[in-house]
Amino acid sequence: MQHLFLEFSSWYVILCILAALTAASLLYFRTKEFPETYKTWKYGLAFLRFLTVFLIAFLLLSPLWRRNITKTQKPVLVIAQDASSSVGDFLKKKYPSYLSEINELVEDLKKDYQVESFSFGESVRNELPGSFEDRVTNMSELLDNLSSRYAGNTLGGLILASDGLYNQGSNPFYLASNLATPVYTVGLGDTAVKKDLYINRLYHNQIVYAGDELEVQADLIAKNLSGKNTKLSLYEINGGKGVLLKAEDCKIDKSDYFKTVSMNIPAAKPGTRYFRLVSSSIEGEVTTINNSRDFVVTVLDGRQKILLLAQAPHPDLGALRQSLNANKNYEVKSLLLGDPLPDINEFDLIILHQLPAPGRNFEPLFKQIKDLGIAHWWIAGSQTDFKALNTFQDLITINMANNLGTECEAIWNRNFNLFQWEQEWPQKMARFPPLQVPFGDINGGKLGQTLLFQRIKNLSTAYPLLSLGEVGQVRSAVFVGDGLWKWRLSDFQLHENHEVFDGLTGKIVQYLSVKRDTRKFRIFVNKPVFDENEAVSFVGELYNASYELTNSPEVSLSLKNNEGKKYDFSMSREGKGYQLNAGILPVGNYVFTAKTTYNGKEMTAEGQFTVKALQLEFINLTADHNILKAMSTESNGQFFEYKELNQIKEALKKSVTLKPLLVTEKKTQTLLSMPFLLILLMVSLSLEWGIRRFIGIY
Repeated sequence: MQHLFLEFSSWYVILCILAALTAASLLYFRTKEFPETYKTWKYGLAFLRFLTVFLIAFLLLSPLWRRNITKTQKPVLVIAQDASSSVGDFLKKKYPSYLSEINELVEDLKKDYQVESFSFGESVRNELPGSFEDRVTNMSELLDNLSSRYAGNTLGGLILASDGLYNQGSNPFYLASNLATPVYTVGLGDTAVKKDLYINRLYHNQIVYAGDELEVQADLIAKNLSGKNTKLSLYEINGGKGVLLKAEDCKIDKSDYFKTVSMNIPAAKPGTRYFRLVSSSIEGEVTTINNSRDFVVTVLDGRQKILLLAQAPHPDLGALRQSLNANKNYEVKSLLLGDPLPDINEFDLIILHQLPAPGRNFEPLFKQIKDLGIAHWWIAGSQTDFKALNTFQDLITINMANNLGTECEAIWNRNFNLFQWEQEWPQKMARFPPLQVPFGDINGGKLGQTLLFQRIKNLSTAYPLLSLGEVGQVRSAVFVGDGLWKWRLSDFQLHENHEVFDGLTGKIVQYLSVKRDTRKFRIFVNKPVFDENEAVSFVGELYNASYELTNSPEVSLSLKNNEGKKYDFSMSREGKGYQLNAGILPVGNYVFTAKTTYNGKEMTAEGQFTVKALQLEFINLTADHNILKAMSTESNGQFFEYKELNQIKEALKKSVTLKPLLVTEKKTQTLLSMPFLLILLMVSLSLEWGIRRFIGIY
């Protein structure tokens, strides 16, 4: 359908006609100078003048031409290929022509479908892989990516080629249903059970305190090795050398062997300690890469005391207490406002829930907290006096219309750098239920960093939900919202553990309560253990006598691995500090030494870190096609063996979601943009001018 629209009333068209008639009449019917020989020509000239004036006047009304264009759109089909090294090893041995065949399939399918190709493993890429070298497999990241990209039921089908193994992210079976489209899976990898011994899962505390025991639990699995023996040994790695701490003999008494081995060792020396758990190899194993696991533990020199001070009982208090008490390195005391207070100088951190309270004088207590330099964490909500809270902290500014709530979800700020977090936490937290936050404006200050922002009714905002920072050498945090208990409960429902909630709470508490470093020259490596595909980076700080940052002198840094190989660098200046990106380093244990000379004094900073081999792809080498079949069955798709690629096209033709779509587009353009009307105007004006010249009228 085609329609003509005007931005003004259609009555103005009559004025355009009258204006054109007037112009033509005045020019050709009120003059007596027209030659008698060409008298009849004036009617044609009058029409040309009428047409010209009418078109110009009509175009001033900004007419629009609207039409509907119907097109046939091909259905969208996604092909996603697992690019992990475990798949690559299988294809290299069993199916070397697979990559060329999958590319041929894509080209063939493009005749009937709008095909989008992806590869996944360590990350999601919008293309098929050229090689299979990814050291991890994260299938849930792919499915989340597709759910966001093709929201609104625009995806007609998904072809997923994988061995069914994933070692990062959540179970893909539950995420596949979010796509609401058939999933056609292609089973790669070898499902035959091979002779293999490996350490599957490793459990240990990230932080322990000096004097406590470190418990290490490992799941030891053996396949088709019944009657064999192995020894599980725990070593501490220092300077590239291993010292045996404990060992346990294990007798493999069945072909499908599983045992959880627990070892306890004393945590005597504070600092970052590096460990390696090794199971002795057995003749006939398909690989020995998965026989060892490295891990790091931070040993602190004292148990941290935390005071949980609340205005009134609240379900969030229970969630916080359970989270903190789950870590035996925290000693938690809970009190309500009005209870007798102990000596608050004994505490490393004070958590202030729903405080300050309306109508209560909180200033004396907070002045004592501030004067003693005790780290504190405000958790504000519907019962908080926000006007008073603004005077007690400088991390955020809160302007509340009222304390009535609105719902919000959390958005993770990936530029936050006060501490490190696990990569999958933002993705997992995105599925947590919304919290109740007070309605109003919340603005972040310059003295803090926001870790979590608010998403209100699917609208991302710059309102802080959780901010942390340091003011006057005292660390603090502000969280605005009610419903933390929902997050902890949801974490268990979704993942069968409290890893995200307890992990985030632990990171916040660790940042706030950590003992202050008084060294004037400090070099930090951004994490103690790096995967072999990660770049190693450092930051440096140099303080003058007044503890002000300076970076006037040069800083050199040298690395040495356990094989004695040395790497020398110069740190670059960044802001008022130093930084260095040492790039990707070979697997091994490293010690680093940084040196500088300031005011004639030589200063040194030392540390160590580990670059570990990514063993995830080699822990379990038996393909899991059951999960692929389940995804296909649940989504009304179909499972194919890797040699059945040629059968996929016929299955796709039967799908009701992979049919061409008729898409109607509304296209609107101004008449002024149409070349035809401009040409008509030029012809009309030129023809009139030419005829007038011809008959002698100027």
